[in-house]
Amino acid sequence: MSDNIVSLLLAGSAPTAASINAALKNHGADFRVHRIDTKQDLYRALETQNWHLVFSDLALDDFSALDLTKLLRDRDLAIPVILIGGTGTEEIAVRCLESGIYPLITCSDLYLQRLPTLIDAFLRHAEQEQARRLVQKKYVESEERYLDIFDNTSDLIQSIAPDGSFLYTNRSWRETMGYTEQEVRSLNLADVLHPESMLCCMDRFARLLGGETLTRIDFKFLTKSGATVHLAGDCGSIIRDGVSISTRGIFNNITETLKTEEALRKSKARYQALYDNAPDIYTTISQTGEILSINQTGARMLGYEVHELIGESAAKVIHPDDRRAAFEYIARQFSSPSAENSIEYRKIRKDGSAFWVHQRVSLEPDSDEPKMFAICRDVTEMRNLQEQLTHQASHDVLTNLINRREFERRLQGILAGACDLADGNVLCYLDLDQFKIINDTCGHVAGDELLRQIAVLLEGQMRPGDTLARLGGDEFVVLIERCAIAEAVSVAEKIRDTVGNFQFRWRSHCFSLGVSIGVVPIRGGSTVEDMLSIADSACYAAKKDGGGLIRIHAAHEAR
Repeated sequence: MSDNIVSLLLAGSAPTAASINAALKNHGADFRVHRIDTKQDLYRALETQNWHLVFSDLALDDFSALDLTKLLRDRDLAIPVILIGGTGTEEIAVRCLESGIYPLITCSDLYLQRLPTLIDAFLRHAEQEQARRLVQKKYVESEERYLDIFDNTSDLIQSIAPDGSFLYTNRSWRETMGYTEQEVRSLNLADVLHPESMLCCMDRFARLLGGETLTRIDFKFLTKSGATVHLAGDCGSIIRDGVSISTRGIFNNITETLKTEEALRKSKARYQALYDNAPDIYTTISQTGEILSINQTGARMLGYEVHELIGESAAKVIHPDDRRAAFEYIARQFSSPSAENSIEYRKIRKDGSAFWVHQRVSLEPDSDEPKMFAICRDVTEMRNLQEQLTHQASHDVLTNLINRREFERRLQGILAGACDLADGNVLCYLDLDQFKIINDTCGHVAGDELLRQIAVLLEGQMRPGDTLARLGGDEFVVLIERCAIAEAVSVAEKIRDTVGNFQFRWRSHCFSLGVSIGVVPIRGGSTVEDMLSIADSACYAAKKDGGGLIRIHAAHEAR
């Protein structure tokens, strides 16, 4: 991100944009938020600017989050997407999750307070993902030249045409020689050779054009300022239709020629250190699943020394529950290699603890025996965050009970199959009788603490299979499955008595509470809205008659 500016595309309503803008005011970065709400504006935004992050409602007037994710995938745009709940259907949310878009937030105070942290996590993940893609991506040029070394390597890289002109030099070459990229375009090999190396180098150049490959050659260059630079490295040629179309050379700056052998050893050691200390687990696996090599970072993450894993089966470091899937994945990649492949599974350490990894593999070319190179990145933190977000989407933040949305989903499932059950299902609607008094007397902090304690109290009264949820405020609901009405009333009475015997203490105050309960048998063919409305009405009747009562809908008197 240049100049600490974050470009954020928001596909949503104006109120949503206002909420997110407000939540980002105290963030250290400069957020440039651009809101769109039509498909045409979405196309235009993706064509005219690169975005660091995208927020999207599940559904807008003429497109949905699914359309957005498909458009990003079709255009190969690796932009993190955060979904905003509150619009659209559960089906859209689930299909987005299935397509790899995991975060789902709402514009509530809790989520908005945590939004800067969430954005930081995803921006870091995006940067790491982009770096990984750059490392693995193979560059293919139209002239059959493959440039597989980054421009910022310490090695000096050059490619020269048959007439001696430079086709390519990397940054290290230009910085060492003192030329700009524009100046190199007008240079010829003879312009940068030291007089002492001129004849030898031109002879080698002719041999390269004849198809030879030369290793460990060394000669002298002259920089733009006239300084002598000693170079040593390997050269080869690219042949097409039997004719050399260019030469390529990769060199080390070994100005002290007497240290050539030592410099080469240090270079090898440096690259070995980069391999061993890479942040991910690097392994080479045989077709039978034997570990042929592993870097030191990988062995350390698994709790082993490198020699303890060489020659062992990969099953030794794969969680038993994931071994079948992991080995089936490996077998597929050996039999039908695919550039687009990945799997997530659990590794198991020497001490028995487990962690999640995201693995990508590629077959090693030019190998006598089939070998597979695997890169495994620890994604435990991201998996935990995804699980946390999934949990928060279905649970009440204050009490950790399931929320209204999740309860309505479960109730809908009961209603859909209610006619097929021999036993009945019962809905109990609970409303605390003295909550407002406590809230007004002691404040919202006390009210929140009371709700937390009541939630724990109610959970203690639930039978196996009962579902307890907080709908909002001081209203709770219990779904009792496969239960006759008389038994459900007994459960409600137990809840009423337990709450009635409970005393809430807040500083110098002590409060007794009561609870009004509406009890409703669940009937097939009803809607979620109808059932909650009937139960609410029964609860209201119990509360109106003095509180601390149980009202059974349409058939029984209050108790």
